[in-house]
Amino acid sequence: MKKLLALFLVLGLLVTAAFAYEDVVKVNVSGTGYFKAILDEEGIDLEGGISDLSVSLSPSSGSVTAPATITAEFSIDILGKTASLSKISVTTDLFDLTYYNSDIYGDGYVFYYVGDRTLEFTPNLGLEGISLTVYFADIVSETDTDNATNDTNNYFDDAVALKVGVTNLDLLDATLFGAFYDTDTDVATSAYGYAAHLNLTGKDILEGLSVNLAYAYEATASYLVEAAYSKSFEMDPVTLTVSPYFVYSEGAPTYYDDDSVDGDGWTAPWGSKLAKADLKAEAGVTDEVTFSAELTPTYDLAANSFSLPVTLTLAYASDIASANVKASWSDAVAAATDVTIDADLTVTAVENLTVKAAARYLVATNELGYNVDTSYVYGPLTTGFFFGTLFDDTIHDYFTWYLYLKAEVEF
Repeated sequence: MKKLLALFLVLGLLVTAAFAYEDVVKVNVSGTGYFKAILDEEGIDLEGGISDLSVSLSPSSGSVTAPATITAEFSIDILGKTASLSKISVTTDLFDLTYYNSDIYGDGYVFYYVGDRTLEFTPNLGLEGISLTVYFADIVSETDTDNATNDTNNYFDDAVALKVGVTNLDLLDATLFGAFYDTDTDVATSAYGYAAHLNLTGKDILEGLSVNLAYAYEATASYLVEAAYSKSFEMDPVTLTVSPYFVYSEGAPTYYDDDSVDGDGWTAPWGSKLAKADLKAEAGVTDEVTFSAELTPTYDLAANSFSLPVTLTLAYASDIASANVKASWSDAVAAATDVTIDADLTVTAVENLTVKAAARYLVATNELGYNVDTSYVYGPLTTGFFFGTLFDDTIHDYFTWYLYLKAEVEF
C-alpha cells in the first residue's frame, strides 16, 4: 500500500508542477483501467488495476530550442495494492533514451530476454534509411556504496549490444545485430561470449525472401544459416502458394528466444537441420466458403528422415457467423491414422451477444475436447459463461466452468 500511495503522490506532484507552468509544459496521461471478477467451482477471484499507465511531460512549442518529452509508464494492481515502474523514456530531436525496469528483448536469434534492468539509446543519425540502436543490459547487481572495503568483483557482468538497420537498398532491407555479454551470474567470475545476427529481407523482385545468418562464441562456436521464400500464383479460382525453407545450425547461444518467456509459439531454429517446401492451394467454393489443402514435405538432415505434414481446411465466413473445420496429419506417410480434427464456430446473431464453440478430436487415441463461451458486451462491460474441457497440445480429461464479468476502459 505504501508503494501505491507513493506512486500516486509522485504522479500528483508531476501533474501539479505541470499545471503550475502550463505555458511551458504539456502533460499527457493515458492508460487502461481494468477489472475482472471470476466465479468457478472453487470460489470467486477479483482482479483490477491500471495497465500501460503513461505520464509524459513535454515543453510547449517554442518554449525551448530542443524540445524533449519525458514519459514514465507504470503498472498498478489496485486490488493487490502493488505498483511497479515499467519504463522511463526521454525523446528529443537528437536521440531517444529509454530505461526499462525489466529484461531486454533485442534480437530473437542471439540476444533475447537479457538482464534485469536495461537501457536503449537510439540517436538520430540524420541519414535516410539508416538506423542505429545501442543496448546495455544489467545482468548482475555488483555495486555497493555502503561497502568501504577493498573487495573487488569481476568488473563487467553485463551485456552491450548494437543494432544497425539499413532500408535504403533497392532489393533488400538489412539488419545487423551484435552483442558482447557475460553468460554467468557470479559476481567474481566471468564467462564472456559474443554473437552476431544478420537478417536480409527481400523487396521488389525479391519480395518473399528472408535470410538469417547467426554466429555466437561462448567457449565453443555456434552458427545458424536459415533461408525462406514464399511466392503465390493466382490460377482462378485457385491460389497456389509455394514456400521453400532451409535451416542448418550447430549449437545455440545462451540468450535466444526459445518461447519460454513470451509464449507466442515462435522459437529461433537453433538445433534444427532440415529442408522443406510448403505447398498450399486455396480455392473459393462460394463467396462464403473456402477450401484449402496444405502439404509440407520435410527432410530432416540430422535424422536422415522424411515426413509429410498435411492440413485440410474448410472455412465459412458471413456477417453473423464464421466456422472452420480442419484435419491435420503430423506425418501422413508414417502415421496416417494420427489425425487431429479441429472445429470452431462463432455466431453473433444478436448485437453484442457472441457465442463461440470449439472442439478437438484425436482420432488415434479417441480423445474429444470441447468448450463453449457465451459473452455479452454492454459498453465497457463484458459478462459471460464458459463451460467445457480445456485443450491445447493435449486434451484435458476434466470438465470446468466459470462465470466472468470484466471491464476495460482506455483513457
